[in-house]
Amino acid sequence: MVKPLVIVSKGADPYSTTKMALKRFPLPDLKNKRILIKPNAARLASPGDGITTHPTVVSATIDYLREKGAKDIVIGEGCIFGVDAREAFRMTGMKEISEKKDVKLIDLDRLGPAEWTIPHGKLLKKVKVSSILKDFDWVVSIPVMKTHMHTRVTLSIKNMKGLLWRREKAKLHHLRSNERITRGYKELDFGIAEMATVLMPDFAVIDGTVGMEGMGPAYGKPKEMGIVLVSDSPLSADAVASRLMGFAPEEIPYLRLSAERGLGEIQLQNISVEPQDYLKWEDPFEPPPTKFSIPFPDVVVYDKGSCSACLSTLLLFLQKYHQQLDDYRLIDKKVHIGIGKYLDFCPDGTVLVGNCTSKIKKKGIFIKGCPPISSEIMRTLDSRKQRGSII
Repeated sequence: MVKPLVIVSKGADPYSTTKMALKRFPLPDLKNKRILIKPNAARLASPGDGITTHPTVVSATIDYLREKGAKDIVIGEGCIFGVDAREAFRMTGMKEISEKKDVKLIDLDRLGPAEWTIPHGKLLKKVKVSSILKDFDWVVSIPVMKTHMHTRVTLSIKNMKGLLWRREKAKLHHLRSNERITRGYKELDFGIAEMATVLMPDFAVIDGTVGMEGMGPAYGKPKEMGIVLVSDSPLSADAVASRLMGFAPEEIPYLRLSAERGLGEIQLQNISVEPQDYLKWEDPFEPPPTKFSIPFPDVVVYDKGSCSACLSTLLLFLQKYHQQLDDYRLIDKKVHIGIGKYLDFCPDGTVLVGNCTSKIKKKGIFIKGCPPISSEIMRTLDSRKQRGSII
């Protein structure tokens, strides 16, 4: 059996490091192929922060695909809810690259949805995706090498979650099932593996030039690695990237579940990696916290079933408005905040953030939105204070 091939390249310059990796990989004939490049550009972040794909990695990929005969290339992304796509594309550098390379840049959520059936799905029977996906012959996933507070790592397969249509992205965080189906795995990991059966990219270019460790995908610390991985076996690329991050691939639940579904190989001995001594570049990442934590000891968070968008909003809100929350402290002198679809308990007077908490909104101060932006949370709190309706 032919082993899947993963190429690892290391260098100081993201563009040349990416081109070096791509030149060593035997790409198929791409003439007359319509290609979608899916970077990680779903958040308001600057190149080199370790949050979003470095634009020069995308630039190098475009140039090399054109050298191999590709004519029609599109960059597409669907941002997390509450993020303005135009601003995200500007900040991440994707707009500049699209203009410089004369490549169309698409906000996938501005198009209509298409419903795709998940073969043999147990938790996911169907998913809604951007309808334009049917127009592409080849999809290239270009994620950042990051840890993730919910899934341990996020790489080329999880990056495809951005192709889900609008609020369908949050659907994976809200799945509920019994252990007879999930076998003890978290529903999110199980859902990602099922999603991958229909949203597996054709090619992976993993941007490890500057990754993120700790509390990823947005609030960890930048991690300079200077590496890029490429493969036409994305699951194997993710496995090798995980190993370079210091994690055993088989200990990443959604990678193991994807392998069990026959979507690729994660056993390193069954993967051909070049160079063979690639582990000389291993640089262990600080793992994500096992429990969500915030750097505010006077804030208590109740979280059951939240998504990363809601957690990110909460962190942004606290970073910006923490000092303005004295009026919302409870008897223990702490601010109590609740998030998550399955939240079923919190003290009276808790600040309840997001539509998912609406079923217990009588327990505290309910802030609607999915999720609400941080300024809207503060506006709602101020409005209640002015009306004298603080609990």
